Amino acid sequence: MDSYNSNNTNNTNGTNGTNGTGNVNNNELSVIVERLKSSDEKDLNDPDCKISEVEVSSGDFLLKFPRGAYTSARTVKRKSIMDLQSHVSRMVHSLRLMKFIPESEVPTEKSQDNKENNEFEAEESSQITRELIPYRKSDTFKQLIIPILRKGLSRYCEIKGLPSHNNKRECEDEIKVTILVCYSFKEKRPILVAHFINLYSLNTSRCKVEIYGEPRKSAEAKDSQWVRDRKLLESSMQPGFNEIILLDSNTQNIYEGLSSNFFAVLYNPDKQEPLVVTAPIHHVLEGTILKIVRMICERDKIDFQFWFPNANDAEQWKGAFITSTSRLVLPIELIKFRNGRPLVKLPPHNNTIEHIKNEVEKEIFHRAYRILW
Repeated sequence: MDSYNSNNTNNTNGTNGTNGTGNVNNNELSVIVERLKSSDEKDLNDPDCKISEVEVSSGDFLLKFPRGAYTSARTVKRKSIMDLQSHVSRMVHSLRLMKFIPESEVPTEKSQDNKENNEFEAEESSQITRELIPYRKSDTFKQLIIPILRKGLSRYCEIKGLPSHNNKRECEDEIKVTILVCYSFKEKRPILVAHFINLYSLNTSRCKVEIYGEPRKSAEAKDSQWVRDRKLLESSMQPGFNEIILLDSNTQNIYEGLSSNFFAVLYNPDKQEPLVVTAPIHHVLEGTILKIVRMICERDKIDFQFWFPNANDAEQWKGAFITSTSRLVLPIELIKFRNGRPLVKLPPHNNTIEHIKNEVEKEIFHRAYRILW
């Protein structure tokens, strides 16, 4: 479908609960805000929007729209977005990498195999390129998204009875915000839409992961097609496990999780100090928490390198952790391989990981961009 329709804001389809990654399943009330008119309106501060109250998870929300660029953010005390500029930059970067072409014009695998190197490839139309210009520039995209965030957070707090605006009552509930920009060939216009739902985090201080599945293509772009592609892997995750980590089966190099970045803590015998490694950023999506981890390591003189952690060395690791919007920094206690290799149990405590975890939790307040007052 080309855009989300909800005639009944009290839809009750779905099931309760959260999945292993801490994301909410269906049957949880959420708010969707979609911009209705073009981006060249003079009044950017109060655009015409459609606001829906529906029961749909953030993942299913993305699947109800055409393929596009997306990002998942979190609130800080429900009034601010953590590191908004990083999310804006990610969206702009992804949109610049993506081409919006009708499915009928996308070459099939067979045609791609047979084409010569100099043969014409399908290109985005000049009209679509013009329409997407405001979304591919950081300053104008930020102007477009802030009113959507303001409307969505206000409505979500209102329907959930959460304090917002000038209410001084505090509450620990935070909100997950998923922003999507796609192109509707049916409506012949770009779509800017955001989804607001309760932010679920795992009720555990450590997690279990499976290493399985090949790295994804076009990892630098936050493309909602990946949400579709990873469904099969998500459904195969064993009970009690929280994430699947992707690796190259030939080299055993570890890339990233289905919805997280992956880090291993090694010991550098030459310097006699810890070494934090994660896959090079051109091979994975650089998450907002990854950027903060890198900053903390550089600031606090912790050796940090963009090297591929290798699964063959897992028994020698001093620790490992994943990062994401909902989980921030989550240490790993157990690694499972699907090739029959014995489980790898990691040390129960690592001072380097604990330091990074505590500093990330502080940093999110420093990077909060105020949306509601």
